[in-house]
Amino acid sequence: MGVTLVTGGTGFIGSHLVERLLKEGEVVRVLVRNPSNLRWLARLRGKVEVVVGDVTRRSSLREAFKDVDGVYHLAAVFRHGLNSELVWRVNYGGTVNVVNECLRRDARLLHVSTVGVLGPANSEPLSEDSPLNPNPNHYARSKARAEEYVLRKCREEGLKAVVVRPAFVYGPRGTYGLNLLIHMLISGSLKVIIGDGSNYIHPIHVRDLAKALTYVMRRGSAGEAYNAANEEPVRLRELVELVMRHANVKVRFGLPPAIARLALMLRGGIGGSSVRETIMLFTRNWFYSTAKLRSLGWKQEIPLDEGIKETIRWLRSPEALKHFTSKR
Repeated sequence: MGVTLVTGGTGFIGSHLVERLLKEGEVVRVLVRNPSNLRWLARLRGKVEVVVGDVTRRSSLREAFKDVDGVYHLAAVFRHGLNSELVWRVNYGGTVNVVNECLRRDARLLHVSTVGVLGPANSEPLSEDSPLNPNPNHYARSKARAEEYVLRKCREEGLKAVVVRPAFVYGPRGTYGLNLLIHMLISGSLKVIIGDGSNYIHPIHVRDLAKALTYVMRRGSAGEAYNAANEEPVRLRELVELVMRHANVKVRFGLPPAIARLALMLRGGIGGSSVRETIMLFTRNWFYSTAKLRSLGWKQEIPLDEGIKETIRWLRSPEALKHFTSKR
């Protein structure tokens, strides 16, 4: 049996993917840049091979790719507010290096992108055929360019690759994105929602996403992209009301965007996003067609209500609170 390599396997999504691959009998190798940061994989010692390397340095990838049949490429820099050069060097440059090693080894690649490459929707869910219109930040733009590179190599050089675009991922271990929003709601740092909450948001639990990644890797068609989200979107108001009910907190709706813009100009956007992006998050539709993913046999397993309760429990755990306290 060949080896399955996971880049970014120590992170939020990657650690859940590694657990799923092991349960399914895969021989798993994880590429790590910092071997001291294995907290989510600590209990898997002896079951996972760890190789030190950096996707931005192709020479460091040779050992990691030895005897590899398949590669799940998740390594990326998410934080919008970080140095743009670093974001591009990891998200685009790192993908170029991984692609070229896959071509050299004739390994199948699953590249994890983001629905952020599609931008906000209007009145209809966005599909995989929707034109790329990346959100106005370096993360989404670098991911769009990386995705284009992967698919171009499929067409021109026969790269055996598929692309998955996760939507709003939530669940245990996450400290950014939708989990950050939930944390702000339950901690009281976000008391008023911009707009009336009638816009759509499209979550997916991290374990459902891990399952989706394995389905696309094994059943997806090379050169194709797949949106990964719950089978149905939810209005932002409904999501926030779920959090309020399970966390026993109160949040108001209806902050006018114009007033929000003034307030955000003083404190900055949420999670490193710009003021413009933050307002877009609360007022635009973010939903996607998942028919293509479901055609592979994938089904959502974790109901939103159950997933939100689990996420709140984790966000109130000492480990999560330690992370958010250290970021103040």
